[in-house]
Amino acid sequence: MNLDVKDRRILSELDLNARATFQEIGRKAQLSKETTIYRIKQLEKKRIIKRYTTLVNFAKLGYTGYAVYSRFQNMDEELKQEIIAYLANIPELYWIALIGGKYDMVFGIMAENIVQFNKIYYNILTKYGNHLIDNTISIRTELRQHKRDYLMGTKTELIAPHFGKEPEIETLDELDENILSILSINARINVVELAKILKKPASTIALRIKQLEKREIIQGYSAYIKSQNYGMQSYRLLIKLQNMDEKARNNLFSYVNENQNMILAIETVGEWNFEITLELENPEKLQKEISKLRDKFNTIIKNVEFLIMFEDDLVYDPYPLKKLER
Repeated sequence: MNLDVKDRRILSELDLNARATFQEIGRKAQLSKETTIYRIKQLEKKRIIKRYTTLVNFAKLGYTGYAVYSRFQNMDEELKQEIIAYLANIPELYWIALIGGKYDMVFGIMAENIVQFNKIYYNILTKYGNHLIDNTISIRTELRQHKRDYLMGTKTELIAPHFGKEPEIETLDELDENILSILSINARINVVELAKILKKPASTIALRIKQLEKREIIQGYSAYIKSQNYGMQSYRLLIKLQNMDEKARNNLFSYVNENQNMILAIETVGEWNFEITLELENPEKLQKEISKLRDKFNTIIKNVEFLIMFEDDLVYDPYPLKKLER
């Protein structure tokens, strides 16, 4: 499916700020409010836009992300859906993706420490360990999310939302938690509607959101855009590094930032040291990007593998801790 320049501009603006008003988006796309609403509804209907998400830095709340990459064994569609539903119901689970390559699924658990993660992980294996095998754990130490600059062919001059580094302890009261819980899965909900749900004045809700942004707990608002539905394919690179120092690390993050097709960079601890998500038209372009990456960082890259991301964010809930109370 080809996108015209107006749809590309709309997607670019929602990728940049999913809470932008229809008027603001229309002004950037040079469209009326009514036409903007119609086009967005069409993009949603075509499943190019699947949801709107608030980007929550849960490291600010004392949590670390643990990704588990798994291969399926003796799996049919009914059992797969059962496992997905089971995982999605875990309060600490924030991410599930369906992938292709050496793994079939990856899911993310947020935990305050390795002991808490292990307890959740072993509960999963106790129930489904015969079907989720060859598991590899990748601990997230820092994540930087970039915009889809390839949509308009121009670089977005904004600081990328970032997550991780040293876990901090920012305290939240019940109202903050409830705001994050709702906003995390519906970033476009307006303040008045949110205030009605939480039975608080709209002015109070607006102030709390601003405070969460100022404290950098909320890093931004983004649309979940399924690039496969307009002719792109999403890939995840798994990169093993050697001779890594702070300068090389920063150069690698900068390289991702400058590449219009690279939308996610994650520093990890585990079997590999770095993950990059990129969206491209075909496998040939993927191979070219991998070759360029190897040539640029030939002294530190030991190995590069790739996965196909069929459903990048089948489940993505950046503040899942109160999901059972929604």
